[in-house]
Amino acid sequence: MTLAADQSLLLLNCLERFERQSKELQSRDEVVELFCTQGIPLLAENSLIDELRKDWAHKRDLMNLRVKETEAKAWEELKETADAVPIALGACPNETITKKLALIQRLISGEEKWCGTPLYQILYDELKQLFELLANAGYSDLCKPYAKLANRKIYVQTDPNQEERWIKVFGDRHTSKILNADELEIARREDELSLLQVPPDYHLADETYIEEFTFAPTVLETYDAMDAIHWNRFQDPVVVWWYFETALWCWKTTEFYFNEVIRPKNGNDLEKHFKTTCEQATWREIADVRDRVNNAGRTPVIFTTEFFRAGIRTLANAIASYLSQDPATRDLTFQSAHSPTTTFELVLDGNELWVHVAFENQSIEKFFIQKFNDNAELAGSYLHRFVKDILKDPTVGTKKAKLTRKWESASKHINRLKIPKLLKSNFFRKMHGSSFQFQGDRIVITENEKACLILSELRKRHLIYGEGRG
Repeated sequence: MTLAADQSLLLLNCLERFERQSKELQSRDEVVELFCTQGIPLLAENSLIDELRKDWAHKRDLMNLRVKETEAKAWEELKETADAVPIALGACPNETITKKLALIQRLISGEEKWCGTPLYQILYDELKQLFELLANAGYSDLCKPYAKLANRKIYVQTDPNQEERWIKVFGDRHTSKILNADELEIARREDELSLLQVPPDYHLADETYIEEFTFAPTVLETYDAMDAIHWNRFQDPVVVWWYFETALWCWKTTEFYFNEVIRPKNGNDLEKHFKTTCEQATWREIADVRDRVNNAGRTPVIFTTEFFRAGIRTLANAIASYLSQDPATRDLTFQSAHSPTTTFELVLDGNELWVHVAFENQSIEKFFIQKFNDNAELAGSYLHRFVKDILKDPTVGTKKAKLTRKWESASKHINRLKIPKLLKSNFFRKMHGSSFQFQGDRIVITENEKACLILSELRKRHLIYGEGRG
């Protein structure tokens, strides 16, 4: 047996021992100490799984990137909805609706302060409540672009002004009379046992209600992306390892970090203080074990005994699979997945837009995108000027397009560019009115799968439109 095989077997045996030992220990404190002093340091320092740890870190970065990108897109969708509803609604006499609209605008402007929950989640919930109010107030048509509506039968009081009614039953038990207020007062004095309350008159009516919300669909994608990182703590080795590293950091970090380093930097920002408080509560789940603090009154939320026991099994399975691969090729596979592979550059050649693609081996491919009309009187030239202005100063940042016609907007011009959609979303972001976020004329794609999809689309378009152009 080779040395590498011996080392692999030793590592797997150690992981099995940690798993078995964690199940035998009855005290959570003992489990936490076992992993923070022995189990996690072993995995963090073992050179056999260097590339596997890099792979986990890379995938975690991609997961965080997905959260960031979907959050930004969700915010734009929510803001667009919040801006459009008051315009469509116009003057509204309903005070509850106008108050809700005002609150939403204060949230967007930052005038309304909040902490804890991300703003896009608060705004999403407030908009859902707004559409419920609009639907109930009879503005169903306004809700149609933003929600799926349906009808249901409900019982409605026939006369909403109808007060409580009482009848008097006479001695024969077959005759009765509905009493007015004066008669009711007299009857109560004489013989209350002969009185019966009559319920209001009801009838079945159709009611329109919101069956499903359809506005800002990216919010749900963001929820999924957040759940993948924060709640899939037992099955995904990428997430498990991140929590294991966090546990080790908590074990090594003192309260000085929060009280003397982080909190002074927060200033008067309530949101930062709230975030620090949450981070400190997580840190305390581990630090209290290390410091032998009596935490009988606290129930761990993240670093539970179950988490460590299930987490070590998940990591052991992933490591065993990794080590079972051919050592001559497995690390090359992991390394190639994380190195910058492809650079995409926007190039304007006269009145033609091209994308130049530079690969790791320094070879370059050039792809024709589209030709702009040079005639200044035709609409096509507006797009040409738009692109020229961008590439004249291709620095990263927020840009404002020079618009000369009512129909123009940054998003309309960008949508008319025939760049593949996936690549376009990397160059242009956060479009609103004449403003947009430009990511520069060169974009580096580090994900092989994404780069291959973009290249496939570029090559397909070039064969159709760019044959013979260079």
